[in-house]
Amino acid sequence: MPRLIPRLLRALERARTRPPRSTRASPALSPRPLQEAKRVFTRPEEVDISPTGRTKSVLLDRKALRLIYSHARYQRSKTLAPYIYVSKSRWEAKQMRGRAPLGVTPREMTQEERSFYANPYLRMLGSPLRQCFHTNWLLPRELLIRMTPMLLPSAPNERQRCSFLPSGLEHPALTPFAGGRSGYLLCNKSVIDSVKDKGSYKRFAPEGITNITMHPLITQQIGHLLRVRVIQELQLLARRLLRRRRLAKPDEPPLLRRLTRAEWNEIKTYGVIPHRNAVAVLVAPPPNKDPESRTRPTPAVTSMPDSTEDAAAKESSTSLRLSVMHLTGQDQPWPDSDELPDIVPPSRVPLYNGVALFPSLAQRAALHAALGEVLKAERTTRLMTASQRKPLDSASSTDSAPYRTKGDQKASHAVLVCSDEKTLLKGDTVPLAIALWRVRMWEGEFDDGSYVDWMAEPPRTA
Repeated sequence: MPRLIPRLLRALERARTRPPRSTRASPALSPRPLQEAKRVFTRPEEVDISPTGRTKSVLLDRKALRLIYSHARYQRSKTLAPYIYVSKSRWEAKQMRGRAPLGVTPREMTQEERSFYANPYLRMLGSPLRQCFHTNWLLPRELLIRMTPMLLPSAPNERQRCSFLPSGLEHPALTPFAGGRSGYLLCNKSVIDSVKDKGSYKRFAPEGITNITMHPLITQQIGHLLRVRVIQELQLLARRLLRRRRLAKPDEPPLLRRLTRAEWNEIKTYGVIPHRNAVAVLVAPPPNKDPESRTRPTPAVTSMPDSTEDAAAKESSTSLRLSVMHLTGQDQPWPDSDELPDIVPPSRVPLYNGVALFPSLAQRAALHAALGEVLKAERTTRLMTASQRKPLDSASSTDSAPYRTKGDQKASHAVLVCSDEKTLLKGDTVPLAIALWRVRMWEGEFDDGSYVDWMAEPPRTA
């Protein structure tokens, strides 16, 4: 101890006279980022860390250590998602504008991948998962409705108010997306009513604002926006068909077509839709003329419901079912056999009633007009590819009058929506099928025995 004290005093004296050290670290000692040469882009061999057959520790095995270090430097390269069609010129233009990564080009989908991507139910289930804050269920985003708090306009001396409103229901190409804090609710009218009564949405109030409300017509607004999305999908599909009509091929199947009266009577009689690529059937007759003015309703596609909406149309449409599920022709019910139990149910296609689906006359007129635009674009494409139907007899072929069908071969008000690996190259009808299905979910249209109550209620805790 007597020898230690003098040494400590001399060390303190030297520390006082020594100039202060720089707080900046030495370049030789500063950590360097991982260099490109040291990164490993190919997956290394797996390391066998099992003690079986080992005479020494894995830490003393040089080969095992090299593999462990290689796994630490291994950088997983995530490739881009495949596209339906890849245009190199358009992709290079995206790269120049900074909208795509440099040095990589996505690949095109295979036929099997297109068949999966053309399925609306797989597309819905493959959407990102979100949690419903009312039921606490983790579900795909396409089965939920996004809700966000929005500030309401107020006078300078008034208290700031906030309302909990739906967001992102309209197509992002036509309506800008509003970001910010948000919550998700199950796409069902009863869930919205339950949240409004319990007040569980008040947790999303912004800082400094306690007055957040849901207006009494929130269910009518959401239902109106879901139907507007259906019309918007039809309008965008018509634009897509008109843009690429010069690239169409004669053997391309139609995306939408009217069923003949014979086909429609067969579906009503047997309850089977005999089309392999059918994803929906939409019965959309034109709205009737007003008995007083003798004019049809004016089409209207607005974000807010019309206050002058015809109430009589709503009352008349309540007696009709919004949709009915029909069997497809290629999939029959499983036979009653012990060897083949009922594991997978047969596939079904929804048939939507346009009168019950769109009770508003203005929206129904807009739906009929949008369907007419898509069918007109399909007809224009057929004429440009010279694949339109020609008369069979030679007498009518020499006649300059256009060919017209007669009897049961005339077109009905039922429109067949198709989607498969071939139609996907021409246009994407899956967003239209998803928009129709969301309206069905919202109105609570379910077949007998297919609706489960636990989806709309919070889970029970033990």
